[in-house]
Amino acid sequence: MRNGGSNRLTTSVRERHARLLAESRSAEPRARLAQASTRAEFLLRLSRTVSAIQNPQRALETLVSVLLEDMVDVAQVVVRTGQWQLVSGAVQGGSVHNTASRVVDGTPADLENALRRGLHDDVVLPKSGAPRRRALAAFLPDPELAAEVDALGCEQLAVLPLTARGRSFGVLVIGRAPGFGFGDAQNFLDDLAARVAVGLDATLVVAESRYVASVLRRSLAPTDLPQVPGLRLATYYRVAHQSQELGGDFLDVHGADDDLILLCGDVAGKGVEAAVHAKRIRNAVRTASHVDRSPGWILGLTNTVLVNEAEEFSEGMATGVCARLRPDGDRLRVDLANAGHPPALLLRADGTLEEVATEGVALALLDGVTYTEAQVTLGPLDSLLVYTDGVTEARGVDDLFGDRRLRDALRGFGGLPPSALIESVAVAVSDHLGERAHDDIAIFAVQFSPEPS
Repeated sequence: MRNGGSNRLTTSVRERHARLLAESRSAEPRARLAQASTRAEFLLRLSRTVSAIQNPQRALETLVSVLLEDMVDVAQVVVRTGQWQLVSGAVQGGSVHNTASRVVDGTPADLENALRRGLHDDVVLPKSGAPRRRALAAFLPDPELAAEVDALGCEQLAVLPLTARGRSFGVLVIGRAPGFGFGDAQNFLDDLAARVAVGLDATLVVAESRYVASVLRRSLAPTDLPQVPGLRLATYYRVAHQSQELGGDFLDVHGADDDLILLCGDVAGKGVEAAVHAKRIRNAVRTASHVDRSPGWILGLTNTVLVNEAEEFSEGMATGVCARLRPDGDRLRVDLANAGHPPALLLRADGTLEEVATEGVALALLDGVTYTEAQVTLGPLDSLLVYTDGVTEARGVDDLFGDRRLRDALRGFGGLPPSALIESVAVAVSDHLGERAHDDIAIFAVQFSPEPS
């Protein structure tokens, strides 16, 4: 990442290092004031640079590069996030070495102690031989980096803890070329570590949130739908907050090919909290379906679980449609129960549009609720469409998208594949919304397409 450069570059680098790390006790007041101002500007620029990068490994690389450019000849940063340990390090004129390993894979004992203690430490390195190599390996886990530091002739390492929110989560190791030390700069180095720690901690928090969001998103809105003989399935999912990549709407389908359970639901709220609650509901439905396949019974048990587990002042209310799909010769039998959700629509092959009339109380509101079921039959190329209220309540310039526009979007699509139905609705909703804010949106379409006998 960094080339050796010329003597002129080396001189320029040395001058920048001196401005930050030169002895200040014997300097005149005006010189000390100028150095304090330079240090403050450097710390501000460094912290802003690090905190602006949301990828942890890139943030570490950038930190190392800035330190080598403006301050030291050796820089290594080690951070722990979850079960992972990230390391980035380099010497002046060398390339950056990056590693990512699991914490359980082990860390050199001295570096591990530095991580645990969270205290500033100055390590004087032996002059040469095996003792010097062991001392370097104790703080620099990458053998290539340790060899480069050895060749540089570094005489001392400053080991600075990275602490934020009351916990030590990393270590910054820095060094200078032979003949250069850190003198009376300990207070400045402590300030440096504090600023770096705050910036990196923010980066790690964002990265962890995104990781959790991606896991939840994959589990709540699977991209790979099952291949079921005689059925065509299609989905559409759009979250309210694109930066979080997840929301409170959820879709699911599971079971044997001849006895599928389809679920479409909407949790009150948005973002991670709503997604976690949606995950709980989906799991409850899946568990209940192993005991009884009746959609009304499944929603009833799920409601009981949610009411009994609800926390005080919880806003965990949810709506949902649960349907049981069973092919029967040239027909598809559908049993459907509704918990406060928009009604499912049945689009016949000839274009006729029907509403599946069944009602029930939203989930997690009242205990002891029972849910009635509606039974419908799909013939060849008939389609069932379930959706969340993010569709009909999408706000345009003057009004909501509404039921009428939804039906208009489906007009003329009888007998067409379910992907075409969903695309028509999604495009119509997007056109109506424009760039305005919206709720989470989820659509699930199933078409009965029996194979010729």
